[in-house]
Amino acid sequence: MARPRTYDAAAVRTGLLAAFHEKGFESASLSDLEAASGLNRRQLYDGFGDKSDMFKQALDDFAELAGREFLAPLEIDPPGLAAIRAALETLLAPLGTKRGALGCLICNTAREPVAREAEIRDRIHAYFDRIRLAYRRNLDAAVQSGVLAKDRDLDAMSRHLLATHIALCVLARAGQTRDELAPIAQEALRQIGA
Repeated sequence: MARPRTYDAAAVRTGLLAAFHEKGFESASLSDLEAASGLNRRQLYDGFGDKSDMFKQALDDFAELAGREFLAPLEIDPPGLAAIRAALETLLAPLGTKRGALGCLICNTAREPVAREAEIRDRIHAYFDRIRLAYRRNLDAAVQSGVLAKDRDLDAMSRHLLATHIALCVLARAGQTRDELAPIAQEALRQIGA
């Protein structure tokens, strides 16, 4: 008879996410994952699979958490340019904190060799598509309400906002300050008339 688990799986996943967010897939050692989770290797493997499985779960957990925090302004009603402004402000808010300096786990992962693996690449693309479509939803609403002209190229605008979103995350990881990054967000807003 198997012994029952004596750990909190959600807390372990939170620890694994923190370790991968700080170090990335390549640099996070099994010792790092043991320390972050409070479990030994056997417990990790038995409960969460191999390092790749743990990382995929961490990416999924990050997408869910970051979506709730950073995409909420774009995915809730009412949509429009004010929601885009709120989303970019939300991205800038954690700058200057340890968490803010970590940037986006998914953006960071896109630069790692592990991003070539199909299951990882699919997660990255799905998250980026979610961001782009969230911006597009709000641009569509701005056109419908008459705030944006109907002849604007909303596809190009939503892709530009995605690029701005990713740039803010990557530059935050590179140590840029809020004062350095806020003008990027402001220029993106100026270009769409927000």
